[in-house]
Amino acid sequence: MSHLSYFFRRLGLSYNEISSVENGTLANVPHLRELHLDNNALTTVPAGLSDHKYIQVVYLHTNKISAVGTGDFCPPGLNHKKAMYSGISLFGNPVPYWEVQPITFRCVFDRSAIQLGNYRKK
Repeated sequence: MSHLSYFFRRLGLSYNEISSVENGTLANVPHLRELHLDNNALTTVPAGLSDHKYIQVVYLHTNKISAVGTGDFCPPGLNHKKAMYSGISLFGNPVPYWEVQPITFRCVFDRSAIQLGNYRKK
């Protein structure tokens, strides 16, 4: 199965009670374009997204993510080859969206592709 992961373009792991993604895990799916990790128990943005060359869509809504850093999605600097994001969903997380720096989404094709807010304590 490990050789098949090389060809994955879309990976759906929604509704699996996942609480973390180990650093380096995403390197095992180098051609991944779309990642569904919504409706889990993640407390942080998965490590490695900024290093992933081809990923364009990330669903992280309805988790327990409370902070988003400037390097979580985009690599530092301008000399890195990275596909632009066409969708990032973070709604339904306790992220104080007013504290998220605009530079965090510097590699997003269009600002309307970012979904934040709508968190309700349960």
